[in-house]
Amino acid sequence: MNFHPYSEIFPLLEGAALEELAENIKANGLREDIWLYEGKILDGRNRFIACEKAGVRPVYRKYIGKDPLGLVVSLNVHRRHLTESQRAMAAARIATLQSGQRAAPIGAAGAVTQANAAENLNVGRRSVQRARKVIEDGSKALQQAVDKGQVSVAKAAAVVDLPKSEQLKAAIAKPEKPREPSESDLMPNPGPLTADEIAEMDEAAELASSELAAKIMESDDRLAAADAEVQRLARELAEMRRHRDYWLTQAGANAKFAKRLQSTINKKDGEIASLKRKLGLTCSPP
Repeated sequence: MNFHPYSEIFPLLEGAALEELAENIKANGLREDIWLYEGKILDGRNRFIACEKAGVRPVYRKYIGKDPLGLVVSLNVHRRHLTESQRAMAAARIATLQSGQRAAPIGAAGAVTQANAAENLNVGRRSVQRARKVIEDGSKALQQAVDKGQVSVAKAAAVVDLPKSEQLKAAIAKPEKPREPSESDLMPNPGPLTADEIAEMDEAAELASSELAAKIMESDDRLAAADAEVQRLARELAEMRRHRDYWLTQAGANAKFAKRLQSTINKKDGEIASLKRKLGLTCSPP
């Protein structure tokens, strides 16, 4: 017995579900007739296959109405607990039927529109468009996974640009759980100063004292102590500037820390400027 194109809009049962149906028919008989149209099975492919498995003679009933496609949609939507993705795949298949493969009233002359198919299957047009993409570009394995309710049509449509051998694996792959940020992520330690950085700070400190200022400081303990403080602050300022530059490149959680560090740098700049004015120095801090 051949299957009518309308009957292939919805997926077949497989595995345990088909075996369960066969066992039920064997024990209780075929409770629902198999519909025929144009000499082919219009609705009841699963029952037909299950009858063969169970060794039970099928019972047929001819459809003589004017909306065979509507019958198939109505029976399957109400009989099965189909997901939105499964209904979207069915609607996409209806929308791809050629005018010679279908009859009114689901569609008038010409191809069935996606909007019309979506309305009949109670699904969004966007889902039908995704399903159409899966049917046209997806692998058989990917299409079957959506038909079985194993993969959503949205996920399937998102991977159809991959090689067909990789599509199903990508669709069923679980997204990696993002790692919780640790304290070291939010406030990383830039590490110890390098030899070059120390040399640069030493040079900057030397520039902070002119030869004349050095001679004066040699005879004045207070000025010598002030010069030592200037050099210490110059080193600390250079270190803070390095931290500041690092933090300014960070985003999100690091922004507040960078702002607080900048405030401290400004304060230190003021202290150095104040000391320089007292010492009569003119060079700029590093």
